[in-house]
Amino acid sequence: MSPDRSPRHLRCLQFLLLWLPGLCGAVEPGASGLFETLRDRVFQVRVVDVASGDKTAIGSGFRVERAGLVATNFHVVSLLIHEPAKYRIELLGQDGLTRPATVLAIDVLHDLAVLRDGQTDRPAFRLVTGTPGQGERIYSMGNPEDLGLTIIEGNYNGLIAASRFERLLFSGSLNPGMSGGPAFDRHGDVVGVNVAKGGEQLGFLVPAAHLKALLKRATAV
Repeated sequence: MSPDRSPRHLRCLQFLLLWLPGLCGAVEPGASGLFETLRDRVFQVRVVDVASGDKTAIGSGFRVERAGLVATNFHVVSLLIHEPAKYRIELLGQDGLTRPATVLAIDVLHDLAVLRDGQTDRPAFRLVTGTPGQGERIYSMGNPEDLGLTIIEGNYNGLIAASRFERLLFSGSLNPGMSGGPAFDRHGDVVGVNVAKGGEQLGFLVPAAHLKALLKRATAV
């Protein structure tokens, strides 16, 4: 007997092909899905001259706890650390609003800083202390050249053996202004913090374990 080729049978097959992947397991989001889900947790960090109101340094940051804490690089906010009376920090969110922030803790050695903005009970990134597999796809977000928030796809390529300080190699294009932004895996969990550009399609990340240690010290006070 030949197989049933009726329109009803074909519709049943189409239904199964459409829904079976979802029933077997959720499809992981790509860059666009991660961007839409995580964009409200990433900020532009601005160091502003109090007297003139001019932006003197621009970087990126991301929410790491619901208690109103935002992570960035030390070098992004170093002007304020050295001359606190001359500068102030503000965060520009994806809602277009700017909010004041203060420096809670710093780690000069690993180029990290934790800020407090007072916006409690907001969605935050989760930090992971393990590392992805060699060549695994990871993503970076930040505000390059004051052009707006972007997401970059790249690959994890291990620890930098010759680095004086522990750094992860990100085979993706980081640009000025992205410093302090998050680098995360396909689940949206942060594996590192953007810290430097090494060349074309070559960037460096501070391992998330160092940020986790700084947060522990900051919140223990």
